[in-house]
Amino acid sequence: MFHSQKIFIVIIMLGLFACVPVSQEAQQELNQADVHYKLAMAHLQGDNPTLALKELLVAVEQDPKNSSIQVALAQTYQRKKAYPQAEKHYLKALELSDNDPRYQNNLASLYLDLGEWDKAIHYFDQASMNLLFVNAHVAVAGKGYAYFKKMDYPTALNYLNESIILAPRFASAYFLKSEVYQAMGDSDQEKISLQRAIEIAPQFTRARYQLAVLLLEDNLVDEAVEQLKTIIEYSPTSELGHKAKGLLKSLPDS
Repeated sequence: MFHSQKIFIVIIMLGLFACVPVSQEAQQELNQADVHYKLAMAHLQGDNPTLALKELLVAVEQDPKNSSIQVALAQTYQRKKAYPQAEKHYLKALELSDNDPRYQNNLASLYLDLGEWDKAIHYFDQASMNLLFVNAHVAVAGKGYAYFKKMDYPTALNYLNESIILAPRFASAYFLKSEVYQAMGDSDQEKISLQRAIEIAPQFTRARYQLAVLLLEDNLVDEAVEQLKTIIEYSPTSELGHKAKGLLKSLPDS
């Protein structure tokens, strides 16, 4: 009787320990981690990944089990091209979040940067099959792009078309289709895909520039000039804006 009573008391004590609230000191650390995390997000939005990294390294030390901090750290490392560190923290974020499809999609994008096409396909596939992932079309398009890089063009087009079925106004899928058609040497379909991307997203300057190049190849100079001028209007100081200015100057009577 005494032995069973002792076991019962131990069980109660374990239960009490499990219910002990977070100490005030621990809660302060979590709050400070959140402050550093928010500062890091502001730095990322301001295109300063170095300052963001400094804040996130403090935040992750204070709150290592926070998947949002882990994935932000991974994204920051990815932007700084520190790929092994980025992979480590993406995998940790997945572990802590029970395989959040957003993080699977992010990890897949890292594998695109690394040229590891099969790993990218695997994680894009995992993300796209999750019924709760609101951006499944992005993952499907990513899978299409990975197959494009593997030079499996028919499969790439199949997935890009599937992405468009899921989200008919997803301009990036049309642009990726144009890249596949370019690799296949089908300039007519490439042009159609670029035009559709621009219809959906008029400020898609990359699509406009590629369309201008195609129009010049077809000797449709006036139409190409219109595209180049639009790029300059939308984005005069960007890299594409400068390229558009250079191309425009090279044309006769421009």
